Amino acid sequence: MASAPWDPHGEALSALRAIAANPQYGAEALSNAPMMTNLLKDLLPDASREANVLVAAAGAGVAQSLRGYMAQGMDVGTATQLAAGTLADRTALTADACAWATGSLAAALLTPGSAPAASTVPPGPGGDPARAAEVSVTAVATAAITDAVPAWHEPRGRSGLSLIAACVAGGGALATILACAFSFIHIFNSDGTYAYSESLFSSTSHYGGAWNWMGPVVAAALSIAAAVVLAVTRASWLRGAAAGVIAAFGAAVIIFFAAYEFTLGPVSSGVGPAGAEKLGGFGGFLLLVAGVLGIVAAARDRSVTPASAQVRPAA
Repeated sequence: MASAPWDPHGEALSALRAIAANPQYGAEALSNAPMMTNLLKDLLPDASREANVLVAAAGAGVAQSLRGYMAQGMDVGTATQLAAGTLADRTALTADACAWATGSLAAALLTPGSAPAASTVPPGPGGDPARAAEVSVTAVATAAITDAVPAWHEPRGRSGLSLIAACVAGGGALATILACAFSFIHIFNSDGTYAYSESLFSSTSHYGGAWNWMGPVVAAALSIAAAVVLAVTRASWLRGAAAGVIAAFGAAVIIFFAAYEFTLGPVSSGVGPAGAEKLGGFGGFLLLVAGVLGIVAAARDRSVTPASAQVRPAA
């Protein structure tokens, strides 16, 4: 009676790829039995048979052996066969289970498109059925590499909206700083004629000075730092946090410059708005939009990432 197929939906292979590609764990984790036990308990809750075999393979150092074989220039088929034989000698696993485990681990360690072609061994009377099964599983697993890579490992789709948000945040920060440098207030003579203008960077009167420009400039600088985090980090929760910071600073900058817009003047009182406060308000609006875009990007990444790619730290 034929045994049930191994990993029919590719979940185990996706989990292995996720672990190997995650910089926090890497390929070394595939040879760490305690870590694999903890990770696969979360990644493969409904595939305990596959998880147990992979943990046994980790304890036998299969992934480490495969890496060593392939580093020596050995083709993937031969490396898989040797590792499967070692696994069978060290455990009580069947030849079929050993073939599947070594083939899946080999596929997880290979970069898409770089797998050498595996040779075939006929399972007839003159061939070794176990070796044929090993090669067959390796070929199937290698062909499935492209489909098995988890969504979070595809930087283009993951970071597109985040990069747009980071660029918008940069524009908002620049507009905010320029608003501090340009004239934001006109000073008029007693007869209503124009006298001179002031910017927040001016130090010749109480309208300028550090206490006036420090707030928006610091907000712009911190928004740029958050935009860098938004553009380069892989963690969706960290991108969400950075986007929230940018949105908060955007709202603060809007309120700051709106206060100048609506409290200066009228001209009959000797002062009036000069226009830079409008640029500052626009800069704050860009920061707010960038924050919202970043939050949407982070939320979308979390919603489309398959459960098998959510690798959590070991307890």
